[in-house]
Amino acid sequence: MLESLIIPALDEVQYKTIAKSAARLSVADERFDNFAQAVGVEVGPLDDAERQRLRVEIDARVAQAWDLTIDDLRLMFTDFTEKAVAPDYRAALIDRLEDLIL
Repeated sequence: MLESLIIPALDEVQYKTIAKSAARLSVADERFDNFAQAVGVEVGPLDDAERQRLRVEIDARVAQAWDLTIDDLRLMFTDFTEKAVAPDYRAALIDRLEDLIL
């Protein structure tokens, strides 16, 4: 079953950026010291701005890997309420994807 799944081909930069961002989001306190050390990220709480920046980076890299356009993202956002995907997150994601594809 897993072999029949379609997934985007991530290049080395996309893969490492997504992995490091996801790891940093996952290491909120010292319980995760060993994991953080193994993947080379800092341990500790994140403020809201940094948490959003990391999430945007992951989403933008995945969108890039799927060859999505800005118009594709805007269309996808129509399926979500603003409570589900806040306007500032939408704008940040669109801006980051623009940076990556231009």
